[in-house]
Amino acid sequence: MRLVRVDPEKRMDRWYAVFAILTLFGEPAVLCMWGSRRTAYQRHRLIPCASVEEARERAAAIAWRKRRRGYRPMPE
Repeated sequence: MRLVRVDPEKRMDRWYAVFAILTLFGEPAVLCMWGSRRTAYQRHRLIPCASVEEARERAAAIAWRKRRRGYRPMPE
């Protein structure tokens, strides 16, 4: 899920992406990426999980928390 948060008053223009993936070794994980849409700043984090279902649930929970903080789905 790709999310974006824009607040001109705070000069905020951020993006966040979260996915449930399989690593190169076939292990389930959650991939979180975030950064600024105005600069080249970006970071990522990989969270290992025990199962694909756990990875999906964790990714959904992270996306829910971000939406609570003001992030909205990125327009396509």
